[in-house]
Amino acid sequence: MTRSDPPADVLEFVADRVGRPRPVSLVQLDPRGRVFGVDVEDRSGAVRPIVIKRFDAPRLFEQERGVLADWFARGGELLGGARVPELLAANASLQTLVMTRVAGAPVGDEGSENGELAELHRAAGRCLAALHQLPVADRDPMPLVQALARRHRAWSRACEQALAPPEQRVVRTLAPSPALFDGAVRVPCHRDFTPNNWLWDGRTLALVDFEHARLDLALVDLAKLVAASWHSDRSLELAFFEGYGRQLTTRERTQLRSALMLHGVASLAWGLRHQDSGFVALGRRALALAETWSPAD
Repeated sequence: MTRSDPPADVLEFVADRVGRPRPVSLVQLDPRGRVFGVDVEDRSGAVRPIVIKRFDAPRLFEQERGVLADWFARGGELLGGARVPELLAANASLQTLVMTRVAGAPVGDEGSENGELAELHRAAGRCLAALHQLPVADRDPMPLVQALARRHRAWSRACEQALAPPEQRVVRTLAPSPALFDGAVRVPCHRDFTPNNWLWDGRTLALVDFEHARLDLALVDLAKLVAASWHSDRSLELAFFEGYGRQLTTRERTQLRSALMLHGVASLAWGLRHQDSGFVALGRRALALAETWSPAD
């Protein structure tokens, strides 16, 4: 990973609002040079670790700023036992957020002899259940069933020329119909809830990267887990639902297959547009899973 330090004006903003950065502690946390960890020293001499996050798009900046400021207004609170960052400062002109650095290391889906990976997914279930139950009002005038249908039309059209006949059948069969989603409601969703955005210290989960978070269908968060983790190890699915506190209803299982299909066409369309073979492969895997997925016993 090539090191690319934050611009001087960003570091000046951090020094003015949070504390003087210690250059020797500056660490780039992502390949694109958007996220940095650094220790800062405040006027009293106290030192604490923070994260500086810069955004490519104003919408993503505002989305994460709003979530951290409004959903987790007290900051640093536990979400179903999981840590979330506390927002310390925001600068719209610089498209930069400063937040606390939560404890834990990045995780993947490599197995472990002591069952730690299952415990991680169990903790993720508790975290997501708490997130979905946050009391956030839905002020979107468009019913969710209409919004889902709109996404289906846009994303399926964007990749329809690349869809094989079996994929076309899945996209058509699992279209979000009023009969399937009538009465569905929006809840607070992370919308990128995969191990890539989890930190783990061996005991406690931390959830990061809320730039895509907003009110949505709860099963959108589960669809990404099916495609990212559960398809290769169903024991992780079982552990997750232990933490989540309940199993899906029969109707929700069908809705989840529809959400998986939407994840598939969205990923495929994005991958084709940006010539990203990884997203193309993810889209096709999600479409295949949407056709066959059923909950683990």
